[in-house]
Amino acid sequence: MKKLPKITPVPQKLRLGDSRIEIGRLANADFEIIAENLSGDLARSAYDMLCENLSKKLNVCAEEANGNVKIILSLSENVPCEVVKNCEQAYEIEAKGNEITLTAFGEEGLYFAATTLCQCIEICGNTAYVPEMSLLDWPDMRTRGHFMECRYGSNLMELEDWKAVVDDMTEMKLNQLVVALYGCWNIQYDRVVSEYLYIPLKCHPELSVDVIKKYYSPSKGEWVNETIPTPMAQKDFFGELIAYGKKRGVEVLPLWNSYGHNALVPRLIPSISAKDESGKLTGFGLCLSNSETYDVLFDIYDEIIEKYLEPNGIRSFHIGLDEVRMERAIDPNDLFREFSPWCMCPECAKLSNEEKFINHAVKLIRHLKAKGMKNVYIYADMLINTVDPKKFRDILSENDILDVTVLDWWTYRNDKERMMFKTMHPELNMRSTVKPWNSYYHWDMTFDAVPNTFNLCELADSEGCAAGLQAYSAWDKVCDKNHVSMADYSWNFKGTGMVSEYNERYAYRRFGKYYDEAKEALALMDKITDEGIGNAKLTETNVGKGMGNVTLLRSLTYYVYSYVRADKPYPRNFPGEPFGNLLDDLDTYKKQLRNISEMAQRASQIFEKLSNCAECDNSLAKRFECEARNYGCIADDYLALIEIYELMEKNEKNEAVSGKVVAIAKERKAERLSLMLAFERTKEEFLLPSHLRNQSIFMQLFADIEDYASKTEPEKLNLNMCDLSEIGSENFFALR
Repeated sequence: MKKLPKITPVPQKLRLGDSRIEIGRLANADFEIIAENLSGDLARSAYDMLCENLSKKLNVCAEEANGNVKIILSLSENVPCEVVKNCEQAYEIEAKGNEITLTAFGEEGLYFAATTLCQCIEICGNTAYVPEMSLLDWPDMRTRGHFMECRYGSNLMELEDWKAVVDDMTEMKLNQLVVALYGCWNIQYDRVVSEYLYIPLKCHPELSVDVIKKYYSPSKGEWVNETIPTPMAQKDFFGELIAYGKKRGVEVLPLWNSYGHNALVPRLIPSISAKDESGKLTGFGLCLSNSETYDVLFDIYDEIIEKYLEPNGIRSFHIGLDEVRMERAIDPNDLFREFSPWCMCPECAKLSNEEKFINHAVKLIRHLKAKGMKNVYIYADMLINTVDPKKFRDILSENDILDVTVLDWWTYRNDKERMMFKTMHPELNMRSTVKPWNSYYHWDMTFDAVPNTFNLCELADSEGCAAGLQAYSAWDKVCDKNHVSMADYSWNFKGTGMVSEYNERYAYRRFGKYYDEAKEALALMDKITDEGIGNAKLTETNVGKGMGNVTLLRSLTYYVYSYVRADKPYPRNFPGEPFGNLLDDLDTYKKQLRNISEMAQRASQIFEKLSNCAECDNSLAKRFECEARNYGCIADDYLALIEIYELMEKNEKNEAVSGKVVAIAKERKAERLSLMLAFERTKEEFLLPSHLRNQSIFMQLFADIEDYASKTEPEKLNLNMCDLSEIGSENFFALR
């Protein structure tokens, strides 16, 4: 591969010269930074960031350097004619002879110019170089970044963890971070509703949620079992995060859901919840005819705006409103009862669900516009299955709120044919943003989301109505390949090229001269996480011939069995359910699992080698190594269960069989513990409870099998792999 500067994202226009400019040697700067007509906080931040970066790379004080090479930063109003959009983020770099000029056409552009120059600095031996070049750059999309879901991982992030996310984003020229401050899911673990709230509220102090941590820690040699406050809510640092992002060119804004993923508010303030046909309050959903509903919501909105947004000049707000649907597992005392979000009181019953949704959205957007919001994001999935897009657009226009409304179009399929939608309706002239996912289920396993990002950005490019990309994310650095693809495709879709071109460039960017090996390992990871031709949803019901590897693997992990299903007992029969599905075609699945195991082993071996190479991103290699081992561990665990099953099927009861079962279980328990320890040594602290809980379930499963087989007389050994509930320990069931 031709060696090029590791600029992220791919620039629009770049011409490299034949020479390099020496800017100094370690501990000896040969440059001088000259800042001309810089005004504005972000422009000054660009200067500070460049000084800090050069100081660290050369071990000098860049601000005091007075060398021969002049690095000139300036703002200009003379935008080149080639820049046809997002001029405030455009910039030029000219590097030749003894002069490197960074000219930007807005403060954001200057920050991006400084970022690019830092990416181009190369240290060879003790000497630092910048390539001769002529670069003109600007983004396709105005806003690019992440929506950080209030879910596993982010619920334990401290301020420094959030700042690290912002720093990671700025390296990719991503400029928007949406933080979900409130959202709810069904009962999954510990028989409690999955509810999340990331800020304290003076207007409703009764609204608060703690975090349950329950897992085994190999590094400590003990079980962790505690309940703690959510750090962001306890320490109230959302405002500090917004201010930090602003200094680095990242707009941080909130999401607060109300229709869809909304259980805590109506449960704790039941007077505003939906009513059923008998007029009884359900403690779920919202009554849209009750003025108190909007008193509650607007009090919350106003507190967020006045406390966090206005002091930082933020004029954007996300109102969610996705997946408004019937839900079960909302009441711990009645797990299988279905709750409707749609109120059926006499006034609400007069309206269709479409009218209820539109009326609610209009009230929220009108209020937020009156409070000064210029961008009100709303999920678009309800326009696919409940609301007519043209009708919605016309009503927004009638209410004079079309100008601030931004539709957020999401879908998580890699297969273009199975995307939830085929158009974003450019004929309606509505502002839109696309929402690929970054893999999200990091606590379970990560996925290759690059094709998903490509598909959505291709649609945005062809229809021309998406001004932004706002990825659906839960944070884990192991998703880096997905993150960089979002930066590339949202900045320069055509220049980034097809997925194969992106994958090759990514391997070079992160692993340099080792990119051939990295490319092989990353390709194996992508093959392991290939969706194949399975059904549209990644659930436990997808077991079937021809399914993709990741669909099979995910159907075997515990996480999907943490959900309540109407036709299944709860807690679910795990691993009996997935194992029973494998029996439908055991030979086929054994072959597929062995293939996954072999690919994972090869990928992990390559990344283990790269993790010890200082000349590439060895920290990232270690993360990839752990993830490859995770894929392999799932496959190997089920291959072990199959081996035990086949021993039981022979109906040979003797010490040799018992000893074999004990040995298999002991080996798998040890491998899980080894992987868990690697996770503890590799991942951030906030990730461990969610990752290690699901890992602990498998570890404990094999500990229980080992214990049972070692204590049971050989002639009485009887393991039913489709139902191991009788041998499950208290620890095993407590984790679920």
